[in-house]
Amino acid sequence: MDPVTTDALVTAVNAVVSGAGGEAGRRALESLGALARRVWRRGDAEPAAGPEPVAIPYDDEEGLRRLADLLVERSRQDPEFGRDLAAWLREFGEPAEREAGAVHNTFSGTASGPVIQGRDFHGSISFGPQ
Repeated sequence: MDPVTTDALVTAVNAVVSGAGGEAGRRALESLGALARRVWRRGDAEPAAGPEPVAIPYDDEEGLRRLADLLVERSRQDPEFGRDLAAWLREFGEPAEREAGAVHNTFSGTASGPVIQGRDFHGSISFGPQ
């Protein structure tokens, strides 16, 4: 198993926030929040180095990176936590390109003519008489 990295975690959280809205995004952030609470707490009642996080700071890049650093460090110290964090990353952090058959088209700006987005085109494409 490859070790989890800070950059991979930050990228995964950013991908979840920007692409997986609704129930899937909520579940991913809640799941990561549960992992973060395990790091912040030594036991059931004793907080570790700081207050228990209420939410993942996905809108604070510096805060998110600090949290990711903390989670990665814990994963190196605690093999069980490391397995759980790696499982989270496998479930929620897989790049979209690895999804079987997935198509992710984006277009930004303006076009001076028609724009076609899709996957596996076969044959000609026509926009009518020229």
